[in-house]
Amino acid sequence: MTARPVRVAVVGAGWWSTDHHVPALLGHPDAEVVAVCDPVPDRAQRLAAQAGALAAANLDDALACTQVDAVVISTPHVTHHALVGAALDAGLDVLVEKPLALTADHAFDLVERAERLGRHLVTGYTHQLDAGAGAARSAVRAEIGDLVQVTVEFSSRAGDLFVAAQHGIGSDDRGRHPEAYSAANGGGQAHTQLTHALGMLCWATDEELAQVAAFVGSHGLDVDVDDAAAFRMRGGATGVVVGSGATPSGSPPRQHVRYLGTRGTVEQDLHRARVVVHRADGSQVHHEPGQHTPAYQAGAPARALVDVVLGRTENPAPPRPAAAAVAAVEALLTAAREHRVVDVAPLPPPPGVRPLG
Repeated sequence: MTARPVRVAVVGAGWWSTDHHVPALLGHPDAEVVAVCDPVPDRAQRLAAQAGALAAANLDDALACTQVDAVVISTPHVTHHALVGAALDAGLDVLVEKPLALTADHAFDLVERAERLGRHLVTGYTHQLDAGAGAARSAVRAEIGDLVQVTVEFSSRAGDLFVAAQHGIGSDDRGRHPEAYSAANGGGQAHTQLTHALGMLCWATDEELAQVAAFVGSHGLDVDVDDAAAFRMRGGATGVVVGSGATPSGSPPRQHVRYLGTRGTVEQDLHRARVVVHRADGSQVHHEPGQHTPAYQAGAPARALVDVVLGRTENPAPPRPAAAAVAAVEALLTAAREHRVVDVAPLPPPPGVRPLG
């Protein structure tokens, strides 16, 4: 036990904070939810009452009334850059829901700010926190030789949210507020869903995408629903990535990444947290959750934030791969809109490393 718990403010009192972040924090023995911030007073007060915390309209108001060590930001995508930047500048460690930001410039700014200020910045890529992800990452880096090609697929039913957002439909039976997924708020399949797979790719390989050519389908909406792209990574590997929010009810989502190397292959099922490593000698190694371990642990990022702040674990979803995924999504959408191959913006060099050239 620590001398005192990590004091956490939650910014955004929507369904994800209500169903996952706050329960995870309340269940952590070394965390305390001290404030819930939301511009909608009823939402802030309702969740704050459940957490036994202060209700505030925004983080500045919360900081004026209570001591905070870390902040969880679960708000529309378009708000991430400003909110994360303000939290970092206030000396706080941060968990922000994916995507880290909507543009490479904004994502890179947050990376550099966190590194300059010495703050932890965790991105809400839940899939990176399961045991299978760690096994995939280790195998990709150490067992399958040089990376040759990658195949990525991430399908979901998020298209229903995009339709509801465009047509002004109110919250659904799960308490989700579709307006958060509108074009104005940075909705669309690439920003909302495909970012999971691209974040995993950049984290597992420790590489960035270099060039992208792409097509998208919008089904008459103002945001992308179907995405398909071919890409080249900076290390020379090629790949394809597809994603769709139009998976029909009754059809299982498919969320896979396949890494082909010179000495083996890794097949990663993000949806089921399963990994199979195919070795050059024909043997296989399987990794999958235990019988009583859920494949998708939605509360894991909030718990991880507390453990990262306490120095108990490394950041499982660090900002550099998350920023690389933002740059990849931005390039994909630009390539589709402009009908050309687009160069992906490169990450800024780490502190103390001079850029090449």
